[in-house]
Amino acid sequence: MKKLATLLFLFVFTSFTFGQTEKLNQLDNDGKKHGKWIAYLDRNWKYINDSTKAVYYKYTYYDHGTNLYPMGPCGRKHYKLEPVIDSKQKITLLDGEYKWYNSKGQLSSVHVFKNGEYISCKEYYSSGKISQYFDYTKKWKEQPLTWYMESYDKNGKIKLSLYFKPDDKGKYPTTQG
Repeated sequence: MKKLATLLFLFVFTSFTFGQTEKLNQLDNDGKKHGKWIAYLDRNWKYINDSTKAVYYKYTYYDHGTNLYPMGPCGRKHYKLEPVIDSKQKITLLDGEYKWYNSKGQLSSVHVFKNGEYISCKEYYSSGKISQYFDYTKKWKEQPLTWYMESYDKNGKIKLSLYFKPDDKGKYPTTQG
């Protein structure tokens, strides 16, 4: 009897635990993207809908149609990405640090992902100084669906720091940091 109770407990516990996984690619009642989504990207990190043509994929979050973690200027004409991924290989989950260089070979941006989740992004002026920094792990008062940004002047001084967080209508106004 003790073994049966233990087995029953394990079955219920594992069913409950594994049943808690977050569902992907869900729509809200208005038909807008909501929650965690898989985003497919081509070799220039442009969003595409056809997963069979994707070179990369990542996860992103939507709040009633608003993409909370959009990507900045990547893959513009003549921009180069490191590390280079062979587009003939299987689709690659973004994981690690990815550097984009402009047509003059200057660092344009550095994107950091962990298991497909966006961690941070730094964008640079052509002088090499940082222009913007986005931290998707830094939350406004520990609230989910929020993130942090800093903007810098050309001398490297912070000119603006703020959080992006939804208001009571689901819009994303900014809040000074």
